[in-house]
Amino acid sequence: MKRDRQWLKEVAALAVEEVRPRLERLCRLIHANPELGFRESRASAWLTEFLAERGFEVESGLCGMPTSFRASWGRGAPCVAFLAEYDALPEVGHACGHNLVGTASAGAAVGLARALEQGGLEGTVCVFGCPAEEGAVEGAGGKVVLVEQGAFSGVDAALMFHPAAYTAVAVATTSREALEFAFRGKAAHAAGAAWEGINALEAAIQTFNAINALRQHLPDGVRVHGIITRGGAAPNVVPEYAEVRLYVRAPDQTLLAQAVERVKACARGAAMATGAQVSVRPFARPYQSLLTNRPLAEALLENLRALGASVEDPTPRAAGSTDMGNVSRVVPAVHAYVQMVAGCVPHTPEFAAAANSPRALKAAVLAAKALAMTGVDLAVDPELRTQVKAAFDASCP
Repeated sequence: MKRDRQWLKEVAALAVEEVRPRLERLCRLIHANPELGFRESRASAWLTEFLAERGFEVESGLCGMPTSFRASWGRGAPCVAFLAEYDALPEVGHACGHNLVGTASAGAAVGLARALEQGGLEGTVCVFGCPAEEGAVEGAGGKVVLVEQGAFSGVDAALMFHPAAYTAVAVATTSREALEFAFRGKAAHAAGAAWEGINALEAAIQTFNAINALRQHLPDGVRVHGIITRGGAAPNVVPEYAEVRLYVRAPDQTLLAQAVERVKACARGAAMATGAQVSVRPFARPYQSLLTNRPLAEALLENLRALGASVEDPTPRAAGSTDMGNVSRVVPAVHAYVQMVAGCVPHTPEFAAAANSPRALKAAVLAAKALAMTGVDLAVDPELRTQVKAAFDASCP
């Protein structure tokens, strides 16, 4: 059986290699045409076209999101899902490398489907198109919608990769709330009758000042950062409206809830001090911290190393936030990081440029092979499936 498993993994990797030119073109095409969350019509179409050409049955507009999809191949258990992201960031484009993420998941699905077919094995291979992972757009968090509407029912494992400056299979992410504070004051002539006005912009500024004073009293791992999205129209008009968007992050839901209340208190205090009114609402869906499934991660670790990747100590390290965390609460999941280029920081123009480099394309193909090979492990090893489920049940009782 071990030899059979190895042969199947070789079949999967070879299938990925056969479509490598197409995968590289997809990576470059999506990179050259960045689309914000929930508007990724071209990227979604290109990925589903690639999968449909290879025998996958495609359902577009999944869970009411026009750019989401589910592409399925095969039948029966286990059902292995690869999650695709393909949205870009405002102004800096694919500075998080999602052009690589979605393409690698599609490639992994093709590799696993070929291995199951050649091996005469039952199993279902799915690619879930997950729009709007980046929190910059209204209502971001496509995976949260999929979770809430039961799209992952019947899925035995969910896998994906993300480009990074290092390679690791277990990375800690933070829970996150995305909050918008709207301050309302009263307009007045800033020189001739300033005393008649209530300065909403000052309330926004004082909110940041209060948060900065609060920082030293926040627990380790809690982060608060944001921007002023609106702050007036002319210097000689007292701003009657100002708007702030903030992320509050924490290692777990309990700390997050406490931090959110303290940040809200900063805004309320600033409004009271300036005479403004303030309202608050979430502008994106809440993200939960990631629960990495250890048996699944160890299988992926072995496959990455078998492909020649230098993988760091699997001890979790701090990262940002992702809606893959929400997925990990309903299905065993792994969200690996594969080195694209060392020393490059995501969400920067430099990272965006690197996401279109030969090294980036190589990383995406490597990830696709490793993900497909891990799918083979799940398909042929009932003991691994039992371990994966047991670890999930223990982490999500």
